[in-house]
Amino acid sequence: MRDFIPIKDAEFDEWLRNFSDKIDAIGTALGLPADKVTAAVNAYPAWQALYVAHQSAQDAARTAAEDKDAGRDTAKDTVREVVGMAQKNRDLTDGQRATLRITVPDKEPTPIPPDYVLNLAPPNLILDWKQRGYVTVHFGVNPANEKLNAKPKDIAGARISYRIESGPWTYVADDTNSPYLHNLSITEPQNVEYRAQWIDKKQRTGPYSETAKCTVSP
Repeated sequence: MRDFIPIKDAEFDEWLRNFSDKIDAIGTALGLPADKVTAAVNAYPAWQALYVAHQSAQDAARTAAEDKDAGRDTAKDTVREVVGMAQKNRDLTDGQRATLRITVPDKEPTPIPPDYVLNLAPPNLILDWKQRGYVTVHFGVNPANEKLNAKPKDIAGARISYRIESGPWTYVADDTNSPYLHNLSITEPQNVEYRAQWIDKKQRTGPYSETAKCTVSP
């Protein structure tokens, strides 16, 4: 059976307030033990004081967390400005960088493993074909939000190809940054399909993405 006492604190608070207000008269009419009824009446103010204290503590913790995050952002901005000035100074040594625990330039870049791009998840595709004769191809890890759509590390860009009406796949372009605007020379509506694959800095390609389709009007 479902418990008559609410689970959520806010609902329990209202329920207990109502019970505390009404039980005295009803309990007396029913001849319930006076001490038990009194304890039930007093249960609400005791609970309510603790409930309010808990809410106040939560509000204080939330405010403290917001202040902490704001302070962290301020500290980072201040430090980044100084680090930027130091990094531009030719007298700064790698030893000093290491002491400050800031970026030490990699004089011998780590080679990219030949199979690195093969093991990457392929880019995702989102198409926009509102403009007649054109398709905007958004590609990447998060093509729905270009501000959060950075390429994977050591990736130069994406190779895009397309086909019309299930015809042969045709190379479109290698693009370093999403989106890519594709101009289609068509004279009638066409069903167009796109796919893409990552390219590393040595022009090695990864697996193809899932295809994305649209119908483009001339």
